Amino acid sequence: MKTVLVVGRDWQFRSLLRAQLREEGYAALGLETLTDAEEEIRRPDEVAAVVFDTTGAAAEELQTALPRLAARLPVVVVAGAQEEVPAAARVLRRPVAIGEVAAALRDLLAPRA
Repeated sequence: MKTVLVVGRDWQFRSLLRAQLREEGYAALGLETLTDAEEEIRRPDEVAAVVFDTTGAAAEELQTALPRLAARLPVVVVAGAQEEVPAAARVLRRPVAIGEVAAALRDLLAPRA
């Protein structure tokens, strides 16, 4: 089972997305910060991807931790309409539905022929 880290300070977003991902067969772990996510991917379990909601995120997370994670794993970022996001595999702009986030993640994790 692929593990997805759902990162963000908004617990409702984390909870809803984690529930959706579990329905789709992923193991989903909720974390508050990208620093927490970086700690988690050091563990032996295989983390397949990260979903990061930028709501309330520190600028340092966006400028430093996000590019580091994006270099290692597929990342879906949920950001504000005008928010600048450095490097990420996929950026979705709010407002966004949980189903859209899950679909973007499925697309990133789909085997390529």
